[in-house]
Amino acid sequence: MSDRQYKFNVQMGCDGCSNAVKETVEALSGVKNLIISIEEQTLSVMAKPSLSYETVLEAIKAKGKNVHSGEMDGVAQSVEDFDLGALRI
Repeated sequence: MSDRQYKFNVQMGCDGCSNAVKETVEALSGVKNLIISIEEQTLSVMAKPSLSYETVLEAIKAKGKNVHSGEMDGVAQSVEDFDLGALRI
């Protein structure tokens, strides 16, 4: 199985913000490479298939960052929290 490429548009205002996100995501098991651009407000992650998009997304959000958009292998993905408790059947 080939590696996964995740890309997120993340609101980051300074080096401190980007470093906090970088340290958190780099600590995730399965991260192979990570590139952050404050100028473009992007975070790109190359990861083993065992590391899910949702895990990376939640790690970014856990640092209090707003994630405006996300992609997995070039395909747009949701950045919204999915709460089954809010689902009414």
